[in-house]
Amino acid sequence: MSETMIDSGETPEQPAGSTESTDWRAHIPEDLKDEPSLADIQDIASLAKGYVHAQHMVGADKVVLPGADATDEEKAEFFGKLGRPDTAEGYEMPGENMPEGVALDQELTATFFAEAHRIGLNKSQAAALIRWQAEVAAESATEQTQKYEQTKEDAGAELRKEYGPAFEQNIDLAQRAAMQFGGSELVQLLNATGLGNEPAIIKAFAKIGRSVSEDEIVGGGGRQGFLMSPGEAKAAIGEKKRDGQFMEAYMSRANVGHAEAVEEMTRLHGIAYPDPTE
Repeated sequence: MSETMIDSGETPEQPAGSTESTDWRAHIPEDLKDEPSLADIQDIASLAKGYVHAQHMVGADKVVLPGADATDEEKAEFFGKLGRPDTAEGYEMPGENMPEGVALDQELTATFFAEAHRIGLNKSQAAALIRWQAEVAAESATEQTQKYEQTKEDAGAELRKEYGPAFEQNIDLAQRAAMQFGGSELVQLLNATGLGNEPAIIKAFAKIGRSVSEDEIVGGGGRQGFLMSPGEAKAAIGEKKRDGQFMEAYMSRANVGHAEAVEEMTRLHGIAYPDPTE
């Protein structure tokens, strides 16, 4: 007699040790089933391993900012992760884009690197600030040179107008007097500070040079004849006009000294008023 088997509708349990795999994607939302990043995951175990690995990587490349109560060791660790060298000697001068002709003070640079290390600058930041400092120094030097040349040009124009044909003579007198009484140290100081281009300084030394030359102290001996400046010529004209004897000869054609007086007054007027419009 055959047994009658009654179908209960239940699926028989899968034998233990069966190699048949379960499709884990059947248990995730439809919009994730075709996610490309899940394509190579074969089972739940692989998915779990991937998730754990990803969690371990979160924050691995981040740096925690030290709090207000952080220790020196914690701060040092933080700065080190940001690229600060171990010591101030670990900083390097920038090798590119440095302005030409700028020599930075080595002692000042060493002091800067020490401060940069204290506040935690990395190598790139310190080098960038050194480069900036050099650029500022270069710009300042250029501005100073331009200012010096402009001051020299302005002073020359002013003194040429005042001295007229005696310009070169008075400049020479001023230079010789400065060297005679101050030496190279004074001349260097005047050049370094720009005072050597100041009209008041030049005129003062020119007067000194003229005085000592007239006293036969400077100039190789013997009294020298000096060219007049327009101002000096005007002063001389005034003196002539106050000289009754000279004016009598100048005004009277019958006077034996008339021609000489006219010649002298004409010479003085030519120096005093080189520009006919004056």
